[in-house]
Amino acid sequence: MNWTTELQNINYMAVALAAIASYGLGFAWYHWVVFGEAWAHALGLTKEEADNTEGLGGAFIISLISGLLKAICVALLMAIANISGVLSGAFFGVVISAVFIATSLGYYNGFARVPSKLTLINSAHSVVELALIGAIIGIFA
Repeated sequence: MNWTTELQNINYMAVALAAIASYGLGFAWYHWVVFGEAWAHALGLTKEEADNTEGLGGAFIISLISGLLKAICVALLMAIANISGVLSGAFFGVVISAVFIATSLGYYNGFARVPSKLTLINSAHSVVELALIGAIIGIFA
């Protein structure tokens, strides 16, 4: 396997679309009417504090970069494993996120004594996010 060749063969339009969808999902997921209120309460924040984005420019940039890197990595792994299709891509994303992200958040947050509600909201976001990325990559594979 040649990593350079595999990276050259990735559909970067699908990667860009998946990264944008990842960012959009985060915006919707943490919106006050979806999980934002529960998320803010788990952190001890009021609606006004949660809505205040002053000083969070770096976090928004990291979120965009994170979505792009996740999309590239999922596309690369799916290409190497010869995975294509919406359902196969979504399932691949669920497996990757459940095994690596949700379990890690579970024990990191458990030892840090983070409220389990917060861990559940963030872990579920990661599972849905990677399922979405995998589904989009799978469509174009």
